[in-house]
Amino acid sequence: MSERRKKAKAGERGISDLLRRMHDVVAAVASAQERLDKLTAAIASHVDSDVCSIYLRQPSDELELYSTIGLNLEAVHKTRLKWGEGLVGVVAKSQQPLVTSEAPLHPNFAYRPETGEDPLHSFLGVPLIRSGKSLGVLVLQNRASRRYTDEEVGAAQAVAILLAEIAASGELFDPHTTAEVGEMLHRPEWFAGQGVVPGVAFGRAAFHEPPTPKHKVFARDAELEAKRLEDGLSRLQASVEAMLSNSALEDAPREVLETYRLFAYDRGWNERMRAATRSGLTAEAAVEQVQLENRARMAQIKDPYLRERMHDLDDLSNRLLRHLSGESAAPAVLPDEAILFARTLGPAALLEYDRGKLRGLIVGEASATSHVAIVARSLGIPFVSGFVNALSIAEEGDEVVIDGDLGEVHIRPTQEIADSFREKRALQTQQKAALAAERELPSVSRDGVSVDLLMNVGIPLDMAHLESTGALGVGLFRTELQFLIGAQLPRAGVQQKLYGEILEQAAGKPVVFRTADLGGDKAAAYMQRREEANPAMGWRGMRMAVDRPGLFRPQMRALIAAAAGKELNVLFPMITVAREIDAARALLNREIEFRKRRGREMPSAIRLGVMIETPAAAWRIGEFADRVDFLSIGGNDLAQFYFAADRDSEMMRRRYDPLEPGFLSFIARIAGAADAAGKPLTFCGEQSADILMAAALVGVGVRRFSSPASAIGPFRRLVRSLDIGELSAWVRERIDEPQRPLRGEFEKFLVSKGAALS
Repeated sequence: MSERRKKAKAGERGISDLLRRMHDVVAAVASAQERLDKLTAAIASHVDSDVCSIYLRQPSDELELYSTIGLNLEAVHKTRLKWGEGLVGVVAKSQQPLVTSEAPLHPNFAYRPETGEDPLHSFLGVPLIRSGKSLGVLVLQNRASRRYTDEEVGAAQAVAILLAEIAASGELFDPHTTAEVGEMLHRPEWFAGQGVVPGVAFGRAAFHEPPTPKHKVFARDAELEAKRLEDGLSRLQASVEAMLSNSALEDAPREVLETYRLFAYDRGWNERMRAATRSGLTAEAAVEQVQLENRARMAQIKDPYLRERMHDLDDLSNRLLRHLSGESAAPAVLPDEAILFARTLGPAALLEYDRGKLRGLIVGEASATSHVAIVARSLGIPFVSGFVNALSIAEEGDEVVIDGDLGEVHIRPTQEIADSFREKRALQTQQKAALAAERELPSVSRDGVSVDLLMNVGIPLDMAHLESTGALGVGLFRTELQFLIGAQLPRAGVQQKLYGEILEQAAGKPVVFRTADLGGDKAAAYMQRREEANPAMGWRGMRMAVDRPGLFRPQMRALIAAAAGKELNVLFPMITVAREIDAARALLNREIEFRKRRGREMPSAIRLGVMIETPAAAWRIGEFADRVDFLSIGGNDLAQFYFAADRDSEMMRRRYDPLEPGFLSFIARIAGAADAAGKPLTFCGEQSADILMAAALVGVGVRRFSSPASAIGPFRRLVRSLDIGELSAWVRERIDEPQRPLRGEFEKFLVSKGAALS
């Protein structure tokens, strides 16, 4: 055995011995202080240190020295440090270990003469963390100037975890101290994340933690593991089929599960796992290996909608692992009025919970475009995401309030907080009913100006909102997802079936199909990726389509066939120069002639449009308009290229506000050029979901929008409250002024004119 392995085994035995000694100390009959002092001595003897001290957090957030071996005993219960003061305070506040060989030279060192620590140099501090809070600090010190080893730091952390548990359990301290610790652990907590599904929900904390059972990595019998994998896949597929056969499911969740089923039966996913078992892995290790590969591949995609698809695969993989272990894949039983906490959550897992008891969702990793969010939205379950801290701080049964509009989570809220959110929920219920009653009202301003409101769609499930929102049609249907979720390029027949279903669900309302915006950061496994320093400005959209007609022409063939006898609206993405339109039209014309020669029914009309997503395209509106029937502004990309700021960068995301004179004047120029060319212009993008930005866009001349479904009702109400002539005059007076934020000033103007902003 190597020297390193011998040391590791010795370290493991040492930790076991120490934990056993700590257990004996806690179980002994003695006063609380005597037990704590013996515990401190046991820790000091385990790690080669001259001093071992335990500091505990007080209700005042001061850190009090509770026990020590090596410092002056008179300092116990007298020495106190403020939160963040000294090395001990830094450890408590940061919740991170701190190691230094020369403590007095550290910039945060705080000298306490009563402790007698003058001759000490080395310092190791480890936080005592329970339920996400620092309850105190374990400190080891030495006279010699040395750095503690990784093994010693690891041992101290293991001890600190146990100390925190003991502190909270009441096994060590007197009742008064234990009660104070309990109060600290159960203070009200507040977190701000991302609102995914709007609404306010009250309930009790419950947790969804799909366990990954322990297993071996390498197989003794490859054939047996291959059979276990097949059996597991069969049980997984059967469980999805069983959910689909549930006649009580609403149409929207059924649509999600149909997509979910595609993943469960996906030949590429299944075959990669089979290959892994043939290489000598156990069935469980094969599932995990492919799961990690999928995560790595999807993590490279910047588009949040597409990146979210990996959570469906994660959920399927976790369910498959539970099937392989023989454990039930069924979720835990929920308490009444449950707020469910999860790091990740798949749509199938959500649908298995008792919806009569589920009031809200808090998921660490999810976005508004995830399948689980779509299901939650269809079920009307308020949903917040964007942090994992809440998962460690909340405890089973804690009272929780979530606000899916603001993205807020309140754990153990005060009575005042709870009352204010109850009032907000009551108002939201009234507003929701009012918006539903208004869906048939025309989107016409007080001075008689019409504003057309259409809907963005990403998957067939979204079509369910077309009728409920009263949208005039689909202004943007993104087609690329179908190309990215499979193991191979979807055949024209498969694409045709999807597009036909979309047109059928539209029931005569117009649908604009944007051709697949592939390339750059959006590439499937079967596509050859090219590394690009700037994928958003790289080989993507029509640039890729005209270079790879084998991708583009089958899609055109499918769209033409699906729209037989109906109007077909096709939108080309990422156009920068007119010759790209000519090249795309030439490929489309070949498919039109191909179908005509075979005597097959054609669409009643074919209308072409282009996305204006770059300043280059915006500058050549007239030239583009001569070649197409309509224009669409891709607001998200146009803003990122206008400001030269990556919209996926956390540091850039809030740096620039599109609601400023320069960008608004840019949009006004595009709207004016489109109007002069006599071509309809639609603004597509999440910016129109911002009620103030939506009003500003109307003010600069945009009269047609394609927005998220959730934005259409509030947008219609806004339009009906506006005098657009007055609004346009205010905005146009300011768009030629020096660039400055207009948001606050604009909101005051709208409020003064009685605009409906909520």
